Amino acid sequence: MKAKIIIPALLALSLAACSQQTNAQTSDEAHGHSHAADGSHFMPGEVKPAMTVGATPTSPEYIQLANNVEIIESVQEAMNSGSATFTHEGYFGPLLFGEELRAYTLRLEPGMFLSEHPHPTESIVYTLSGRYVLCSEGKRKVMEAGSIFHFGSNMPTGWEAPFAEGAEILIFKKKREGDDYDSFVAGIKDMAAGLDVQLKDGEPFYYSQLPADHPAIQFARSKNPDFNAVLETSGPTK
Repeated sequence: MKAKIIIPALLALSLAACSQQTNAQTSDEAHGHSHAADGSHFMPGEVKPAMTVGATPTSPEYIQLANNVEIIESVQEAMNSGSATFTHEGYFGPLLFGEELRAYTLRLEPGMFLSEHPHPTESIVYTLSGRYVLCSEGKRKVMEAGSIFHFGSNMPTGWEAPFAEGAEILIFKKKREGDDYDSFVAGIKDMAAGLDVQLKDGEPFYYSQLPADHPAIQFARSKNPDFNAVLETSGPTK
């Protein structure tokens, strides 16, 4: 009688163990890598320190955790490194270059104005701090810290900085073939030189260059009661 009870019980336990093993294998296959015997991700072996790559004139400091795994611990510190480049569109600072993506920052100084223009590649843009105005097809929206937006390829957009605190934004974009820190900064410097020429030719990059009835100024006044103070100091400083 006992055998009739014990044998089915053992069979049930055996089937349950097989099922658990199969599920674990299936989970590992779906997850893409194996686990240790206790089910954790940690595999026995030597603990290796990550390598810190120092800042250069064209790149911020970053951590090389592993091959093709890079970390920037503070985007704010990276923005203030010597690799940031001033242009009449703002300060551009490189962050990281992946296999297909690149990330960089843009700091908008109070009083800056950039008319709508198309961009050849799409972007996703996150507001790190401050406030600014996003403009597209004549429509305007105040972007604040924590907001994010996307624009598609060849879609005209512009931005304006009517607030005293300016704004800092983080941009993710498809990487150009062969792009790296040196080529990025060189490209920004070339762009800065081109914008200098456009400014001398009369292209507006600051509120002070716009007529008083310009829609950007009207919108700025409606959103910032202290806009006059920004307007008075608006203009090229570099």
